[in-house]
Amino acid sequence: MIHGSIVALITPFLENGDLDVKSFRRLVHEQMEQGTTGLTIGGTTGEASTLSSEELEILIEAAVQEVKGRIPIIAGVGSNNTKVSVQKTLRAKELGADVCLVVFPYYNKPMFEGCLAHFEAISRCNLPMVVYYHPGRTGVRLSVPELAQICSLPSVIALKDCSGSLEMPLEVKKLSNTLLFAGDDPCTLPLIEKGAEGVISVLGNLVPFQWNQMVQASLAGDHEKARAYYKQLEPLCLVMGLETNPQCIKYAMSLQGYCAPIFRLPLTVPQKNTCLRIEEEMRSFFRPLASSL
Repeated sequence: MIHGSIVALITPFLENGDLDVKSFRRLVHEQMEQGTTGLTIGGTTGEASTLSSEELEILIEAAVQEVKGRIPIIAGVGSNNTKVSVQKTLRAKELGADVCLVVFPYYNKPMFEGCLAHFEAISRCNLPMVVYYHPGRTGVRLSVPELAQICSLPSVIALKDCSGSLEMPLEVKKLSNTLLFAGDDPCTLPLIEKGAEGVISVLGNLVPFQWNQMVQASLAGDHEKARAYYKQLEPLCLVMGLETNPQCIKYAMSLQGYCAPIFRLPLTVPQKNTCLRIEEEMRSFFRPLASSL
């Protein structure tokens, strides 16, 4: 159902802070045109924690209307409130989302038993699910057998891993027989080379065509070609991690005219030195567009 280069789409805002649905639809269309194989709506990169349930519904509905079934739409329905996540999942299903992305409950930091019960409740909504494991964001760390047990639930089809480990997600994949997607861009090629099915990417917002080329080469077994692509993309990839995501990628997208550099507090425009670094790497990569930066 899902594979390859999936992009965790940013959420554009207007000057007054409202959703910029027109720019959002343009982004969805651009991603399809450039070969992206799936879109995550309302994930971390989409500033999910500051979106209301109603705003998430608007974005999901717009994305579903735009893609018309050509690529899967993955709806970010995660919350630290199980009841809310269930409600979001059911609504995403009604709106036509193909898959849901569920992050571990953050801040309240449940033990394994609480995490399992959380995912069991969402699993009963019967919408294919990607389990989103990100200890750095959530504070929840599980053992391999514990994570594998969650990934073996009936509706779970994949794990998005942001653990920073290459070994742990591969062990979970083996135990649970689930699909595996890199959640950290720099881990994409090492994980695909060892059996992952793709990536849910940040940088793919900015360079969807080139990022997809790299991923497809790796999935086809041409790892030398894929690594050559990544060598060109690596400087951009690394500057996207200089500050909290999505501050850097959204600023970079604003330089290309895809959105305004508007964030919802407490996120802000990157610090001046970071902006300069982003601009420098973009000039190097997009040489024909350098004069516009």
